[in-house]
Amino acid sequence: MKTIVYFDSGCPVCAAGAAHWRGRDWARRTEWVDLMEQPEALAPEGVSFAAAMETLHVRDRSGRLVAGGDAFLLLWDQLPGWRWVSRLVRAAGLRRLFDRAYRWHSRGRFEKRCSSGTCPVPGAGSKA
Repeated sequence: MKTIVYFDSGCPVCAAGAAHWRGRDWARRTEWVDLMEQPEALAPEGVSFAAAMETLHVRDRSGRLVAGGDAFLLLWDQLPGWRWVSRLVRAAGLRRLFDRAYRWHSRGRFEKRCSSGTCPVPGAGSKA
């Protein structure tokens, strides 16, 4: 089983980020699920579409689902040349701070997009 990254292609920053990280996955250890194309992908986990759109979610190879900064660390663990960043954040005891910073940064992202009149419709995503 590959590490699965759930992302929002309707968000320009998120789509660009997904394209960037996919390009760094030379070993092809990740699979990418566009939540705009599969809005119910995380529903079996009890994660609503709105909650899924609020923050990055990643499923590790054992099936465990993580979100937020921990999801980024898990993604970086899979990418040649980026594992050291993940290890450094953990070793320095910065995991919680990193998670808080990420969640602060992504807070309200989906709702803000909707309030600006550009709220995407699930099922109409674009490929990253």
